[in-house]
Amino acid sequence: MTTVLFGKTSSNPIPMIEKLWDFYSNKGIKTVFINIGSSSSPIAELEIAAMIGCPLHVIEWNEAKLAAWDSVKKTLNTRKASDLPFTKDVENKWVLPTNLRISNSLPFFYNGTLDVSGNINTIDINIFVKNICDKMGITEKRIDLFNIQTGNEIEIPLIFALLNSTYRPGLISIAYTHTPDSNLLSTQLAGHLQNIGYALIAKEEHKFLYMFKDNNAYEFASYEDTTVENPLIYEIIKEATNIRQLDNPDSK
Repeated sequence: MTTVLFGKTSSNPIPMIEKLWDFYSNKGIKTVFINIGSSSSPIAELEIAAMIGCPLHVIEWNEAKLAAWDSVKKTLNTRKASDLPFTKDVENKWVLPTNLRISNSLPFFYNGTLDVSGNINTIDINIFVKNICDKMGITEKRIDLFNIQTGNEIEIPLIFALLNSTYRPGLISIAYTHTPDSNLLSTQLAGHLQNIGYALIAKEEHKFLYMFKDNNAYEFASYEDTTVENPLIYEIIKEATNIRQLDNPDSK
């Protein structure tokens, strides 16, 4: 799968598949694109939304960043350059102002709050998705493209909340606070993603792009077996041994 950088000339390029329109063409303007958090530039997200022609749902809780996104919407409406660094080049991106939809409640396990340098409002992810799909006139409740860049390791519980639901976006882009090989929490999340059917197809610095392949490795084993230490590894070794014996009947 060929990948490219969206927002390549901005301060925050994001890896994405090159044929993004082909990937989402069946859904088109009904593609459910969720963006959680903000980086130093919104250009990549706007380019993705423009390529597909779908709304960009931005979830941001920081007041200053919410104001910056409001400035993005104003710039999309006026098509006039702004002095704000965050809105640099926004006037050249063809996203309808009405397609930039901003909210401040994080999709999570439950309705409530998270205490992360102050309280952040959360909304049950199922209610969150239903609200968005209802407004878009979509009967099937789903998330198609999920981009998260929050910092402070908030991406870890938020992605686990997503994976705990029935929603499986075709593409997930994660800006890790700490990359998977450098931090145990990130390691566990990345490992879980790839074991439930996501493949890592690109990365740019700390931004990792995953595609859903629907190959759930956990289903290969029983987790009620008290006779083996690690059921998944046991099944993998057993299968590899069986294959070797089929290829070489005389081997032991």
